[in-house]
Amino acid sequence: MLILKSLIVQSTLKPFWGQKNVVNFHKDFFDKKLDLNNIYTEKLWKKMLAGKKKSLSGKKLSHKKNIVITNIDSEELQLRLNFLNQRSKTKMFKYNSIVHASVESYLRMDKYIGKIISLSDFYFPMFEEKLENYRLPKELKYLAIIESNLNPVITSKAGAQGIWQFMPETGRIYNLNINNIYDERNDPVKSTEAACRYLKFLYKKIGNWELVLAAYNAGPGTVDKILQHHHNRKDFWELWEFFPKETQNYVPKFIAINYVMNYYKEHNIYKYRFSPYKYKYKETLLIPIKETISLKFFAYSLNMSHKDLILLNPQYLVDLIPPGNKFFLRLPKNKVYFLKKNRKT
Repeated sequence: MLILKSLIVQSTLKPFWGQKNVVNFHKDFFDKKLDLNNIYTEKLWKKMLAGKKKSLSGKKLSHKKNIVITNIDSEELQLRLNFLNQRSKTKMFKYNSIVHASVESYLRMDKYIGKIISLSDFYFPMFEEKLENYRLPKELKYLAIIESNLNPVITSKAGAQGIWQFMPETGRIYNLNINNIYDERNDPVKSTEAACRYLKFLYKKIGNWELVLAAYNAGPGTVDKILQHHHNRKDFWELWEFFPKETQNYVPKFIAINYVMNYYKEHNIYKYRFSPYKYKYKETLLIPIKETISLKFFAYSLNMSHKDLILLNPQYLVDLIPPGNKFFLRLPKNKVYFLKKNRKT
């Protein structure tokens, strides 16, 4: 019971556009003064989505005619996890009481899940594309939810940054550059590429997906020490008690979020109607920056919201971007065509 109680407390996720942010340029969109451990996702989203509370008819949008089902019978959960396991290359969707408690803790956060589903429309196609390129299991895309709640500029207390939460040292190993103009750990595409390479390295080294996730959370050195101390016995659940508390909850969270993201409809959880992203990932292109630009004035010249431009380019820490072969902007395709047309005229 103490273990389950601890898990439920630990499973309460960091609020969505959450942690204290060191990126001053994004202060218009991410409030640095918010106490991350004492604020609800809903309040942060109201700030992000100000002015979008009503539909065109003026009526408040609401899906929730049905009551959210926040619990599930153990036999039903086992059957559903078995089905996910059959389709999964990781083969780690196993039932136990710890996983069950983690699933139900997520189900109680229905508003949070609805907003994550909405954000996933932008991020998951790109995640899946990169994971497929590296021949990695596609369900690893859900790892980013646990790491960052799909927030590209979130910073942990330890200094991990971005949607995949890279520490500076690990980021540099995987070619994520950091300087006074940009932090590539905030770049969703480049950091996803780096995460794929890192996960590929960990799996080649360890050969067990549960322990790979443990290593992603606690560091490969921690996992190595535990394995050496227990004669290289590669079973996460047998070794569970020897991991740090956060890592003990990390693998159950991953299983739980996989379950919830596949079965949210069965629990009367619905996708949030609004997303800060107006464009889909596949509707965007990268263009080189050939002259010094102000992002604010560049957005104006494209007849595009400044906020939309920043959301597509969260790696930039400043407004004034110099030309150079390292600097690119992600733009909606229709704005690229607009830019080309204007340059010709």
